[in-house]
Amino acid sequence: MQDEYLKRMVGNLPIVHVAAGFTQAQLGEKIGVSRQTIVAIENGKRPLPLSLYLAMVLVFMQNENSMKLMDSFNLYDIGFIRNAL
Repeated sequence: MQDEYLKRMVGNLPIVHVAAGFTQAQLGEKIGVSRQTIVAIENGKRPLPLSLYLAMVLVFMQNENSMKLMDSFNLYDIGFIRNAL
């Protein structure tokens, strides 16, 4: 299941971070990576580590617009998040 959530997040990351009102650089700053890392993940040139996925979910949960998108795109499951932490 982990691979599926990571894959879904990567596929929808540009939409979700824009919905949250973040540029790639702002998202990177919030989760502790560079803009180039976000670009590489979005372009499939770098895998999304579980730790960054979890950080993204926590950041996106703080914004109503991105939270709605995460729900509609099924980008997380609270049980999976609990087990991963």
